[in-house]
Amino acid sequence: MIFPFAIHVCLFSGFALVITFLPKPYRAVFFYAYLSIILVIGGFLGNLYSLPIADGIVVSGGNLAYGALMMTSVLFVLVERDIFVLRRIVFLVVAVNVFNILLMIVVADTLSSPDTLNPHNTSAALFATSIPFIILGGTLIVLALGIMLYLFELIKRATQSPILGLIAYLIVFIAILCLDGIAFPLIAFGTSKDVIAMVAGGLTGKLLTATAYSMAILTFYVISPTRFSEYLKQNVFNWGTLLRSSSDIIKSIAQKDEQLSRTNSRIAHSAELAGLGYGVSNRKTGKIVDCDVAYAKMHGLKVDDILSLDIDEGMIGKIVHPDDRQKAKVYRNTVFGMQPAISELRYVMPDGDVRTLRKIFSPIDVSDEDGDLYEVVSQDITDTTRLQEQLFKSQKMDAIGNLTGGVAHDFNNLLAVILGNLELLQDEITDADQKELLKNSITSTLRGAELTRNMLSFARKAQLEPTTVDLNGLIRNMKNWIGRTLPSNIDVKTSFLEELWETEVDASSAEAGILNLILNARDAMPDGGQLTIETMNVIVDDDYVELYDEEVDPGQYVLVAISDTGEGISTENLKHVFEPFFTTKPVGSGSGLGLSMIEGFMTQSKGMVRVYSELGVGTTFKLYFRASEVAKVDVQTPQDPVFQVNAESSPTILLVEDNVDVLTAIRTTLTKLGYRVIQATSGDAAFKIFTSEPKIDLLLTDIVMPGELQGTTLAKALRKLRPDLPVVFMSGYASEATVHGNGLRPEDIRLMKPVRREDLVRAVNKGLSMVNKKDPRKADRT
Repeated sequence: MIFPFAIHVCLFSGFALVITFLPKPYRAVFFYAYLSIILVIGGFLGNLYSLPIADGIVVSGGNLAYGALMMTSVLFVLVERDIFVLRRIVFLVVAVNVFNILLMIVVADTLSSPDTLNPHNTSAALFATSIPFIILGGTLIVLALGIMLYLFELIKRATQSPILGLIAYLIVFIAILCLDGIAFPLIAFGTSKDVIAMVAGGLTGKLLTATAYSMAILTFYVISPTRFSEYLKQNVFNWGTLLRSSSDIIKSIAQKDEQLSRTNSRIAHSAELAGLGYGVSNRKTGKIVDCDVAYAKMHGLKVDDILSLDIDEGMIGKIVHPDDRQKAKVYRNTVFGMQPAISELRYVMPDGDVRTLRKIFSPIDVSDEDGDLYEVVSQDITDTTRLQEQLFKSQKMDAIGNLTGGVAHDFNNLLAVILGNLELLQDEITDADQKELLKNSITSTLRGAELTRNMLSFARKAQLEPTTVDLNGLIRNMKNWIGRTLPSNIDVKTSFLEELWETEVDASSAEAGILNLILNARDAMPDGGQLTIETMNVIVDDDYVELYDEEVDPGQYVLVAISDTGEGISTENLKHVFEPFFTTKPVGSGSGLGLSMIEGFMTQSKGMVRVYSELGVGTTFKLYFRASEVAKVDVQTPQDPVFQVNAESSPTILLVEDNVDVLTAIRTTLTKLGYRVIQATSGDAAFKIFTSEPKIDLLLTDIVMPGELQGTTLAKALRKLRPDLPVVFMSGYASEATVHGNGLRPEDIRLMKPVRREDLVRAVNKGLSMVNKKDPRKADRT
């Protein structure tokens, strides 16, 4: 009976498709009426007959009605694209099922009456026992619709392709109908073997019915693909909104209208506070067609006066300052060409006052009729312009100072190279005349260094009041209250040299500079970390050169090193940290002047500030304060025995440093003294070299380097191969920060950059001597 089956499907599908193309005022009414009819007759069809399609394939009248209901509901949602359609269908299902239940009760009671004419002997029990099935069927219909539309919504969010969406929808539609058809008999009749066998036997019919009704959805897409695509673009199903009452929705709309009104009021008030005016002009007529009071007031006129003005003759020809009229014509041509523009022009007020107005011109493209209109937003920026001019003058002076400092900085680097090479040549040349020439050249180089120091003094002219200061005491006093500015997840470590030299410095400026660096360290460690403050005495001589930084007078200095374990500073940003107004902090979190002021203060105090940083590792700022003349003492540099290296048995040093310039300088110094130097620019490369060249006497390595193996991890890896390998570590960080948590041995030697030649040689000698003490046979090599 395939033909009757096809007639049923076409009848139900045809009516549903016809309704989808009715005008909107009638479409919803007919949909609800049609759904009601299907719900009412569904139970009767289920009781009346079933259609055997083929061997083992039977479709009941109930399945035909249920499939038609689901198909019609889906089409209803696709057409209306209304989030409340499902809720209305649910109400309809509940209402019709209540009616059906009452009808079944009435019919059963009527048939049970002996006075009722019942020529076909219809059983009253047939209708009485239908009530549970009506309740179960209605419940499953509501659940199936909700689940189906929820899955539809997930599909919409996963793909915007109409074809893929349609295929997914059809699969979900067929699956839901089949699952519902399976669930109903299992819930209604139990899960006995007979019931399961009945369900399995009817599954093919349910699948056939679902597939047949899915063709109606496919037909809808073929006839009207645009409407289906529009449905994909809209969010139809939302549980929260679906469960809200109409009164809540109306209340929400009213609240949103009120909020919109308040927002508009605030925008208007904000525009008033910001001094914004609004106007509309017509490029075709050359007239101002509308404006507010603020816009007119900016020009010293009333609204009526502005609206009577011609743009060319009235506005540009009379109100715009004569010197700006040519620029005004350029802006006019841009705007008349329907292009946006921003102008800053001077306008002459009726009382002779000159005001500067910034105007933003934007074409209005609302319709062909208004295609010649453009809006103007205007703001009086006279005061801002005057402040900018003052700022530009101030910045000009700052730029001169910055330029001077930059020239001195670069010139110092050049002088450092020249001086270093001259000193190396002085050690090599024995001719007296040539030595005199070198001496004169060194003297002139030092005079050049003095010139650059004078240039830096010119760049920094703050009034300082230096006094004799014990920096240990100053920092200890700061530590008593500085903890209140630091979060509890930052651990503060200090290492103070007991016999620290006193300095001649402005105490308040020094305190402000140290505090600024501590706060910067705090900001660099938002998730916590370690802050290390260390003081020490250092000697700066002519060999005490650090690349890419300023030179200072040789002498005795007090070093304050402030280190953090924060995020670090990139190489690019590191070049600009001391520039005025440079900052990587968010707007409003920093002026960019702190480090610039510290540099100026240290420079004017005849000291220096240096920074060393690695991304993801941390940063160290080193403040070099000139020691007080009273505190200075004669420092006798201990003369450790220098190795007398011979060509046959020179110790081999593995030098690891990622900065090529530093690597070259250290390699040259060590090679000149007779050591055999093998160099590497990373820990990974050094490890490969060591495994292929085991006769290495000492490892001299930077701590922070690119690659997997850092200085400390490289030492650990090499000591697994040779436990007695002596290691000298170099770092730009304070020594306390270097030691913390990295597992260095107590006997390991640590040098903090910049490294003097004497300190470098002393450290290498000490490291090699430690090996010789363990193995006297190696002493023959010294």
